[in-house]
Amino acid sequence: MELTLVSLVPPGPGPGPADDGRLLRLLWGAARPGERLEHISVRSGPHGVDLGLFTVATPGTTAAEAALAICRRALAPPSPFHGWHLATGSTGLARPGATPTTTTTTT
Repeated sequence: MELTLVSLVPPGPGPGPADDGRLLRLLWGAARPGERLEHISVRSGPHGVDLGLFTVATPGTTAAEAALAICRRALAPPSPFHGWHLATGSTGLARPGATPTTTTTTT
């Protein structure tokens, strides 16, 4: 299992932090069984969202490729996050000291 850090940036000034629960549901719904998503951590702030996605590499796909594919599908129309930009690596967008919203699944 590998950690991939991703930041989601809104297309313009937003109304504030994203709905972490809604984003988690979108990410889990966008994941395909072969991508072996095991855990997601979400930390939202007024300027975007920092994600930590734990995935398992499979033959022909790295863990990072799987994590990024999941994020791209979660941002695709008709997603409420359509128009947001994807940046790899943590950009520290979340508010300082925020506690991440986390979900885990067992395989």
